[in-house]
Amino acid sequence: MTARNLLAAEATKLFTTRITLILATVTILVTWPMAWTNAASGADLPADDPRLFSSEPIPVEYQGFDMAGFGYVLIVALGALWAGSEYGAGRQIRTTLIASPNRAAVFLVKSALLTVIIGATAFLTMWGTIVITHASANSGVSPWALSPAIWAHIAGVTAAWILTGLMAFAIGTLARTAILPLILLIPFVIGISDLLTRLWIGARFLPIAAGAAMYSDPDGGAYLAPLAGGIVQAAWALILLAISFTVFVRRDT
Repeated sequence: MTARNLLAAEATKLFTTRITLILATVTILVTWPMAWTNAASGADLPADDPRLFSSEPIPVEYQGFDMAGFGYVLIVALGALWAGSEYGAGRQIRTTLIASPNRAAVFLVKSALLTVIIGATAFLTMWGTIVITHASANSGVSPWALSPAIWAHIAGVTAAWILTGLMAFAIGTLARTAILPLILLIPFVIGISDLLTRLWIGARFLPIAAGAAMYSDPDGGAYLAPLAGGIVQAAWALILLAISFTVFVRRDT
């Protein structure tokens, strides 16, 4: 099978799988209403009103990015299932490798396609979320003329989601199941990571916390600088991918 045929085959497999479309669609279409509800609920309150989640005003360029947490869970599931589905009851990996025995190419194509779908999902989710947030909250920022800082944070979320999805894919490929990456990563994306960063300074170097630094307010003191966070999370992802790649190309199935 040529590289072009392999890409077409894997793309068809990914983009026609029902769970892939469901996860991507739910990520976008559930996060947007949540952003509207969250922004609208505090639109008429002063920034220091005790009824808000925090009495400390959130800098305008960071408003709305707290919605990233919901999508994180679905992105982990997407990466895990993309890896684990090959090793399900039908052992689809055998058919894949019969059609394309080049294991290295299979792994790289799968990783690239996952990057594309997560990147597109992340961008649409967070762009829409931020537009809705500023349109609903009357923050003074035009939702159709976002500042460079806000665009940088949208890019940060996109990068963090891509790297997290690739880590889930790498762990799932190593374990040959979707269960292990779900067990290992889901607790961190739903809050444990934030808790640990407040209890232990070293937790800032854990992958999810490092990724959150790319779109979270560094003045809170819980995260690394955005560039450092991106480098740390990228290092985690690359190490896991390298290990997974090595194991995948060397084992029998």
